[in-house]
Amino acid sequence: MSKVIETLQKTNLGTRQMLDDPYARFADLRANQPVSWATAPGLLQGKGGYLLTRYDDVMTVHSDERYSTDVLKNSPAGKFIWLLPPSLRMLAQTMVFKDDPDHKRLRTLVHKAFTPKLVATMATDVAKIADQLADEVAAKREVDLVHAYAVRLPLAVIATMLGVADEDRDMFHTLVEKMGTQQGSALRQYPTARRLAKLFEALIEDRRIEPDEGLISELVRANEGGDRLSHRELVSMVFLLLLAGHDTTANLIGSSVLALIEHPDQLELLRTRPELLDTTAVEELLRFTSPVADGAARFATEDTEIRGIPIPRGSQVLGSITSANRDEDHFDNPDALDLTRKPNRHLAFAFGIHYCLGHQLARLEGRTALATLIERFPNWELAAPRESLHYKPTVSLRGLTTLPTRMY
Repeated sequence: MSKVIETLQKTNLGTRQMLDDPYARFADLRANQPVSWATAPGLLQGKGGYLLTRYDDVMTVHSDERYSTDVLKNSPAGKFIWLLPPSLRMLAQTMVFKDDPDHKRLRTLVHKAFTPKLVATMATDVAKIADQLADEVAAKREVDLVHAYAVRLPLAVIATMLGVADEDRDMFHTLVEKMGTQQGSALRQYPTARRLAKLFEALIEDRRIEPDEGLISELVRANEGGDRLSHRELVSMVFLLLLAGHDTTANLIGSSVLALIEHPDQLELLRTRPELLDTTAVEELLRFTSPVADGAARFATEDTEIRGIPIPRGSQVLGSITSANRDEDHFDNPDALDLTRKPNRHLAFAFGIHYCLGHQLARLEGRTALATLIERFPNWELAAPRESLHYKPTVSLRGLTTLPTRMY
């Protein structure tokens, strides 16, 4: 460890304190050492990296081409990618881990399929799914809202978008949830990833033979100057849309319900002014809950410097979105939930070329999920002590493991 690193404050992002309530620690780092050192199980490859906690610095690392997301080119682990089973290798080769021009090529092709128009056509389906799930919540009254509603809604939406047949839905849901619980262990994930890959390959082949107006058909048809997605790229893109699209939205829904229960004045405000969900409310809940805690770790491709701290070439750099979204220099009273907050340039969907491709769908699902609960249930209560609630042990994403609630 270099002498510079030895002088920096150290934070283990995987501790229970940092998973459940990291805000005081991040505030201290923003004030006293905005560039520090972090370790993060499963995120920084066990080696640690420079942690950025101020908004402006997180923006920089997300937009400066000197910081790369390409783990295969910049990490020693990239040399051994061929050792991974094919289904897991594809996950490491999605556009999340690509720089331009490779990233731009993939994103341009996917944009031709994953359009605002396609998302808009999903509004009726999302509302129908939310109502069906709310019926089940109403029948039980007391439920774990994470698993009964927050997880199931985006999973059902993505299954609909991908055209997963009704008879395969239960298997699909089981595999996706199983994959989520196996994060951080490639060997444990392999059988699940392989079964999902086979399902996606079958869906893609079906759509090649019988194209429709769904997302997979649009991905197959996507063409830019004669360039198309290869079979491997198609499968990895479906994986990415699934894994990035369901877990983050589930986190947003679950954490937002908890935030509103803990801020009854803001919940009452939404009941009296539900139109806020279409303007400022979801944006504030995105900022306040930060469903994606950190952007993908970056690699410095040359010697750089941030706030006087030298960042040697090859170092890993992690921008904390959770901290940036509570930066006092950019948000008035940042620890307060204010559903009328404006302006609100949060970084919940990251920034720069890797800005979240599915942000419109996430916003639609978040709005619809909360609007349905507000319309259907006048009373929201925790059904367990607040101190018993915990966040999942995944450092890059931030979502509740369970949320026992009474909805009536």
